[in-house]
Amino acid sequence: MSVAALTIAVGCSTDDADADAETSEASTSSEASGETSEASSSSGGETDTSGGETTTTTAGDGDGDGDGDGDGDGDGDGDGDGDVLPSPGCGLDAEGGHFEGLTTLVDGVERSYDLFVPTPYDSDKPHALVFTYHGAGGTANTNQFRLDQNSTANGGFSINVAPQGWPSQEWDTNHFVPFNLDASLQVFDQVLDSLAAEHCIDLNRVYVFGHSNGGQMAFHLGCLRGDRVRAIFPSGGRCFSYGPGLCDPDHGASSQVCSGGVKVMSVMGEEDVTRHADEEATLAGFRARQGCGAATDPVSPSPCLEYQGCDPGEEVASCRIPELGHGQWQAGFDPLYEVMMSL
Repeated sequence: MSVAALTIAVGCSTDDADADAETSEASTSSEASGETSEASSSSGGETDTSGGETTTTTAGDGDGDGDGDGDGDGDGDGDGDGDVLPSPGCGLDAEGGHFEGLTTLVDGVERSYDLFVPTPYDSDKPHALVFTYHGAGGTANTNQFRLDQNSTANGGFSINVAPQGWPSQEWDTNHFVPFNLDASLQVFDQVLDSLAAEHCIDLNRVYVFGHSNGGQMAFHLGCLRGDRVRAIFPSGGRCFSYGPGLCDPDHGASSQVCSGGVKVMSVMGEEDVTRHADEEATLAGFRARQGCGAATDPVSPSPCLEYQGCDPGEEVASCRIPELGHGQWQAGFDPLYEVMMSL
């Protein structure tokens, strides 16, 4: 795959670095209950909603944190009509539970990620695979968007994975984008390949959620890995002008080396005004590549609006949430999961 080998120039200006400032994203997540407390302010500070902690171990603890018993009302199959593409790991035994501090080696650096596998785990059922990315300064958290809970409540629909940003707290405060985008793309590829080999994954149902800088990562994966990702759900995300060839609002769609096409549902607070223009321009790039017009119609969940005329399976929607600043849309966690299940 050509995009995997791309060397991407990311010379951004000072205000490009979401360190303007993605400081302490103030929604915290309780591992015991999986609930997050929202801090939606109208200030420009980007705050991280991921409260989970990573460890330096290389083996999962398998103690079932948040794994539930998988006896929810849903059958875990979703309502989508698309073809299922089982991964090579289907039929292989694997342990269910919540695993912290798993690692993959990229350019000599151990990059960690957390993993949630529903319990009981059905090795013969192709599961959706959801990547979730934290904001700057945050930590890996598979339940950041209530994904673990919703998987459990829906018969173990999804396996959830949460990569950690840069291993140390440097001046860039654990950014994925742009400071180590190449490496973060390799983490995505390697973890996806590893999980597909060891677990039963539906390779046609790989999804990406992310908040703040993690929302930027979701947008970039929608562009650079659109041939592997089915849909992206950025929260408070935007792309800057990193140069032609990226998820970039300041260059025409024809100059961008995007692969495939994805469904996009972008969530942004109405009070998060400093990010509106960048997010709108980013969505305009996806719309141009994916055949969408300018007219919109309401789509579930409310108040989302979907652009009309998009290519099938490549719809683009914008969800502006009243009274929300740069925080997560907690009321949208369940309906967004339902949207994902319907694809």
